[in-house]
Amino acid sequence: MSGALRQLARAAPGARLAPGARLFSASAGAASNVGSLPIYLSPDIRLGLDVVNRDVDRDMTPLVIEGPRGKLSVQVPSFARLEFVDNGKKLEVRVLDPTEKRQRQMWGTLRALIQNNIKGVTEGHICMLQFVGTGYRAELAKDGRTVSVKIGQSGVISLAIPDGITAQNPQPTRLILEGTDKQAIKLFAATIRRLKPPEPYKGKGIFVDNETIKLKDKKIK
Repeated sequence: MSGALRQLARAAPGARLAPGARLFSASAGAASNVGSLPIYLSPDIRLGLDVVNRDVDRDMTPLVIEGPRGKLSVQVPSFARLEFVDNGKKLEVRVLDPTEKRQRQMWGTLRALIQNNIKGVTEGHICMLQFVGTGYRAELAKDGRTVSVKIGQSGVISLAIPDGITAQNPQPTRLILEGTDKQAIKLFAATIRRLKPPEPYKGKGIFVDNETIKLKDKKIK
């Protein structure tokens, strides 16, 4: 473990309220439910701070996560503290002052980003799109880098598949996206979904994963 990572892994000191701060309760402030959960690490995961590429303006340092399926990074703010416990089998995410609003908001988000990237470089992420409606379908190009989407009679729309994402088309009405970066996969899935979002009267559209909608009664003129 590098010296910079050891410095980041120090436990957070006890939080103190600012002078004049008022609470509605005399009890201690609750910790983030998501942020306080430990992250389990497998032996093939490697973590390290990339201090060379530190963003001085935003006060962020990239945390590089390497695994069997590749490498990803998460921007870690200076107020975050990472602590390895249980002989390096777990990683705990802390913040310097849990009572400070921005730190409390970023706590769970940072932990979720690290967890998602660890899963991405070990298992990968999958997103499935389902095309519901007459004539709604998707078709992959032979090279697997372009997907053509047809929505009824509105013609065919071709989209380039971003780097780092692979696609499978087991059925004309199903498209499976896979990759290490969950954010990139979900963003591309959202781009395809925007071509024809599910509508509530006939239930037609492009659905992502287990998405469901509540059907409405038809309008009577």
